Amino acid sequence: MINNFQILKKKSTRESGFTLVELMVVIVIIAVIAGFTMAEINSSSYKLKGAAQTLRAKMQQAKLLAVKENCNVFVDFDLDGAGAIDSFYTLWQDLDGDGNYDTGVTPPELLETVNLPQRIAFGRVASGDGGPGTSASETASTDIVSFSGDSIRFSPQGTGSQGWAYLCAPGDDSAGTYAVGSNNVGRIQTRKWVTNDNRWRGDGK
Repeated sequence: MINNFQILKKKSTRESGFTLVELMVVIVIIAVIAGFTMAEINSSSYKLKGAAQTLRAKMQQAKLLAVKENCNVFVDFDLDGAGAIDSFYTLWQDLDGDGNYDTGVTPPELLETVNLPQRIAFGRVASGDGGPGTSASETASTDIVSFSGDSIRFSPQGTGSQGWAYLCAPGDDSAGTYAVGSNNVGRIQTRKWVTNDNRWRGDGK
């Protein structure tokens, strides 16, 4: 004769087994989703979009700081003035108003140096490979940084230099080209050229 304890024990065993199977299924699903997520995070497209968003945010930060501190603030893509675009960009404030970045001064003019993510660089996908045939302003310029002096200057009035800085993922043309720029009234914007789409899209979409 089966007593109540044996019935409850068998029922408990069955329920525990079912719960374990459910748990294993959930773990597998989470692992698959995590794998896809990590692949996306490590993709060139994801990193390129993030780099463009960061540059735009830093430009906005420089603009606000120029107004707050009542001095010109620069986002500089060629800090040493050597004529070659750096693999990073630098925010600095022109405390003495001479238009030059000064070292060894107090307080320091250097605000921040921002490195680009791995596999991301200033540049554009070549037009022959489906990249932009025009600048983000629809002109014939092919500069990878079109700001005068390779730097953006934001004034205490909130106005800015006019131009664009272009970002791409060398070795992965399918990631496209991003352009982050400012006009002379300090409006900051992002545009994206989708490879082989033959047009610039506004707001980095």
